[in-house]
Amino acid sequence: MRLTHLQVTNFRNFSTAELAPAPGINWLSGSNGAGKTSLLEAIYLLSRGRSFRSNTSASLIRDGASSLTVFARGENPRVTLGMMRNRSGTWQGKINGEAVQRVSQFAQTLPVVLIEPSNHALVHGGPDIRRAFMDWGMFHVEHEYLQTWRRYSRLLQQRNAALKTNASDAMLDALEQPMDLAATAIDHARTQYVETLRQETAALHQALNLQFDRIELEYPPAQRSDSYSSQWQQSRNRDREQGFTRAGPHRADLKLLCKQRLAAPRLSRGQQKLTALMLLLAQFQVSIRAGKNPVLLLDDPTSELDGVHLRQLMRWIQACSAQVWVAAVEPPNELDARAFHVEQGRVSPLVRD
Repeated sequence: MRLTHLQVTNFRNFSTAELAPAPGINWLSGSNGAGKTSLLEAIYLLSRGRSFRSNTSASLIRDGASSLTVFARGENPRVTLGMMRNRSGTWQGKINGEAVQRVSQFAQTLPVVLIEPSNHALVHGGPDIRRAFMDWGMFHVEHEYLQTWRRYSRLLQQRNAALKTNASDAMLDALEQPMDLAATAIDHARTQYVETLRQETAALHQALNLQFDRIELEYPPAQRSDSYSSQWQQSRNRDREQGFTRAGPHRADLKLLCKQRLAAPRLSRGQQKLTALMLLLAQFQVSIRAGKNPVLLLDDPTSELDGVHLRQLMRWIQACSAQVWVAAVEPPNELDARAFHVEQGRVSPLVRD
């Protein structure tokens, strides 16, 4: 959903700020600490219900204020979203003036893809980061996926509780049958999604002019020969000893390979950043093709990328059909963008010659 209006109140160093973004590229420039990234963070908060920079609501709220608000209006059809958070972490939200109970409703209305300096953890970090990457991507393009994941998570919690209380095999049988169905559906959806990502990354590898071997994506559960039910039955005694379920899609990983070996140890830090960029742009592109109109948030790409890859990225986003927000120290150079200057909690349109 393209935004036509954004307003933040008592957010970080902003008392209040309003801006009218363009449907294409919006460029936020200003010195370090001026608040550029905070505006990206506000959009992310409105979509995901949380910050990508902090784990607490209190740190987002301006000194002296008790709560923050973020409000946005979208185009075609006109949609309004508003979220308030206080220092205790309690939140209230409205979409089109009606109260909502789940953050997922905001994520469905305003899908975002964020590219920021810590994204290289997607390559070298733990499996949980890559699972979250897959699951958020599918949440926006697979209508039933969230319900399936919630069903599996609920059954997983029940099985873990049963293991800890040494419940009977009959009780575990009753849980594992529907749990297997949900787990298999998750694996199937992830496998299809990864195949779609693989096609997009192949094109992006060339479009971004990446000067290293192509990265292949692999989702291992596609190679399983037995059912999850069979695995869980065989591992019950050990699962009881440890008090949790060791096998299942909650432990799976998206493998990133380079020449049939794990990519992370073979790539430099710069190559890891480029690989993460490619993966996230592929996810963004998949969401566009699914008709979800995501917003792309780019935090400080000018300092993260070398000149060659930065130019390739700018050409790519110039050609894409979605709304893009870029935060950088310098204003845009020879780029068709609506520019804003951010300075100590104030934001104003930047008039260029």
